[in-house]
Parts: sequence; C-alpha cells; structure tokens
Amino acid sequence: MSPESIIAVLSRLNELLQARHEEYNVKVKKFRQQQLILLLLSFSVAIVLFVLYSPSLFQMGYILIGFNLLFFIGFKPRSYYSKKNLEQIRLRIADLQSRLKQFLSGEMVSFDGQKCSLGEGWTFDKWGMHTDAKRIDYAEFLYDKHVKGLYLEALRNKK
Repeated sequence: MSPESIIAVLSRLNELLQARHEEYNVKVKKFRQQQLILLLLSFSVAIVLFVLYSPSLFQMGYILIGFNLLFFIGFKPRSYYSKKNLEQIRLRIADLQSRLKQFLSGEMVSFDGQKCSLGEGWTFDKWGMHTDAKRIDYAEFLYDKHVKGLYLEALRNKK
C-alpha cells in the first residue's frame, strides 16, 4: 500500500467514526424519550398507589426512584464512540495523517518512536512499514478493538 492510500483510508476512518457517533446520539435520544415515559408512568403508579392505599411519601419516593434508577442502570446506552473519545481519536488520526504527509515530502518523521524518511526504502502495508531489518507501526491506537474494525472496514471500502 502506498502512503497516499493510507491517508485516504484514515480520512474514510474519520467518516466511519462520525457515523458511529451519530448512531450513538440517536440511541441516547431514544433512551431519554423512554426514560421520560417511564418517569411519567412511575409517577402515575405512585399517585394511584397513594390514592388507593395512602402510603407514606417515603414509599412513593422509593417507587419513583427505584423504577427510574433501575431503568437508567440497565438500559443507558454505553458506547466507545462518545464525543470525548471521538475527539481524541480524531486528533490522533490527524496527527498520523500529517506525519505521513511529512514523510511523503521527504522529511524525517517519527513513527512508533523510530525515525525514518522516504529515501531509506520503506515498504508500506496496512498496519505499518518495514525494511529488511526493522518494522514500524503507524499508530498503536489502530489496534484498539473499537477502532480496528472500522479501520479494516475503511480499508475494504477505500476509494
């Protein structure tokens, strides 16, 4: 693979990460709607129980908090693709792209703690580059289980 194609794959990876983040936002919005519906239902159940059995306010509060807390703990969408994680990954991808562009322009750059330049005869593959004696990975964050699948998908769908 050429460095130009790796740069294109990394930009496609950014698009895939954005799509996952948008899916996560849709899930969060749906969860909030369901949480509001459950709050209204539990409040109405607490009012009915208060009217029928006249329990204490402590028991009504227990019903409201119990239903809603269990729902929140059990059904809250959890994802690696939150805004905070997405921004960190994007910064890493942008840094990797800029280092690859510097490498293409003939400058000395550092990957995985090792310095290299274009004139040294490096051969590229999808995870890094190598010569006869050395192997350098582009970035360790690409091996993360949440990013690796998207990176491989970006490689398959490269344009």
